[in-house]
Amino acid sequence: MTEEASLKFHMNMGMLINSAQRAMTKRFVQNATDSGQDISLDQWMVLGPIWQLESASQKELGEMCLKDKTNITRIIDALEQKNLVVRVEDQIDHRIKRVVLTNAGKQLFFDVLPIMEKTREEVRKDISNKDIETFKVVLSKILENLTDAK
Repeated sequence: MTEEASLKFHMNMGMLINSAQRAMTKRFVQNATDSGQDISLDQWMVLGPIWQLESASQKELGEMCLKDKTNITRIIDALEQKNLVVRVEDQIDHRIKRVVLTNAGKQLFFDVLPIMEKTREEVRKDISNKDIETFKVVLSKILENLTDAK
């Protein structure tokens, strides 16, 4: 493969991954809006770990969601303004704030689950489980290659 062909291949691969991610985000937001829910994909991606952990620190959420401190703070602020989460002081280390779902946040989480499932079905349409697994393996390998490279 020539250097130019190699560059074009890598640019196309990156652009395809980015375009697919943007399209999935757009579809999720569209499906949520169509269902009367006011939630972004970033907010949904943070609600899940909060629900799973029941009481997570912002640092833990940032690590789980692969978001930096500024972005995770912005997302939690938005969720707090919507009365979906509250920050509470850690009982042992008072410097740490734990993020907990409110009743409205718990309800929204369960209301959005079918929307997420609908979006997943739309994403996976006409793609075999084997192809999905291969895709995940390849993406994981790309991440491993780039994470380990220093």
